[in-house]
Amino acid sequence: MTLKLFFSSDVHGSDICWKKFLRVIDYHKVDIAILGGDLTGKMVIPIVRDGDNYSYHLFGRDAKLTKTELDEECVKIANSGYYPYPCEKEEYERLGGSEEAQKEKFNELMAERMQRWVDLASERFKGKSQLYVSPGNDDRLVVDEILEKSDSVVACEKKLVDLPDGYDMVTCGWVNPTPWKTTREAPDEKLEPMLEELMAMAGSYGKLICNFHAPPYNSGLDIAPKLKEDFSVRVSVGGVELAPMGSTAVRHIIEKYKPLLGLHGHIHESAGFRRFGRTLCVNPGSEYAEGVLRGYLVFLSGEKVQGHWRVAS
Repeated sequence: MTLKLFFSSDVHGSDICWKKFLRVIDYHKVDIAILGGDLTGKMVIPIVRDGDNYSYHLFGRDAKLTKTELDEECVKIANSGYYPYPCEKEEYERLGGSEEAQKEKFNELMAERMQRWVDLASERFKGKSQLYVSPGNDDRLVVDEILEKSDSVVACEKKLVDLPDGYDMVTCGWVNPTPWKTTREAPDEKLEPMLEELMAMAGSYGKLICNFHAPPYNSGLDIAPKLKEDFSVRVSVGGVELAPMGSTAVRHIIEKYKPLLGLHGHIHESAGFRRFGRTLCVNPGSEYAEGVLRGYLVFLSGEKVQGHWRVAS
């Protein structure tokens, strides 16, 4: 018997990518769908009312809207992964004067969207175990609380979960340190014991899937531009400077235990696959800002990967 799975990652708050994820079971005729972090968006976009019109600023572009255009523009912004927030000028000024108020509003809008996503899943998958979802390094801890309460999504973080046909999966959304100092980061020497605890839960590895958000170090799945202290990209005579950004802890675990499959994300621009002996590791990459859901279809039979290919929705 063959287990057909779909894996995606790094949708970063994109409404359209989540809706596409809910459709992959039927569209790709797979048994289960797995979504790794990062689940949530990065930014609130205040849309300030001025009489009958609205305006906002995003990536150097000033946009003006009429009231009739507002709803459609909010949909576009949400599909790109951001959180549109129509508000009065006084509210905009209040947020601008307080980092704490900005943080509270971000958390509020982020949690609202995450809850709405889970509610959408319940409309189609209530009581079923076909959707497996986990946070990544960018996701606040409240995300775990929302996923844990769901009747339609299997929350996976820091767990061993049973999959159909005798397969198991362990999940860790933590990564090695990044320049942005996100929620779930740890040095590799601290990350590796976390992963060891998960492997101990599994016990056997012939039909084990490791859903680790960080890709293995220097695997070809972790290549990203080097950054300067101001977060701008380093450029030399030959062009943009690139370097491996993955986790040595993840690589050690993969090489030590030789699981059947490694599911990774985190580095959006480094899509592809790599084999470490018997272990196939994949990173679907991410194009969430364009509304594209990237993923891998993987076919498992016994203790072998029968096939895999990268797809876009």
